[in-house]
Amino acid sequence: MANEIRVSPEALSQTGNELAARGETLHALQRSCHGEAEAAQSGWVGSSAEALSGLLDGWAATSSAHIRRIGKHSCDMHFAAADFIFTEQINAKELGDIGAARFH
Repeated sequence: MANEIRVSPEALSQTGNELAARGETLHALQRSCHGEAEAAQSGWVGSSAEALSGLLDGWAATSSAHIRRIGKHSCDMHFAAADFIFTEQINAKELGDIGAARFH
């Protein structure tokens, strides 16, 4: 079959877990870097301070959006794995019902 898809729900779920862990690590690193940059900001004055503040705000917004996308992707992988398992259970039951009907 040309359009056949093979899926390992366990591997898909494990990859979702790994992605979530990497997202949490990335979030912690980004918060740490942002905190260090904010601490250094106190020495800046005038338009330089305003520019740095704007830059940090932009980075924070971009980082937050990126982390949310990673989290959503991780959740979607878990949901896909659960959907594959559920579909396989339904298909197995239906095949079993067909087999049982043939022998009666």
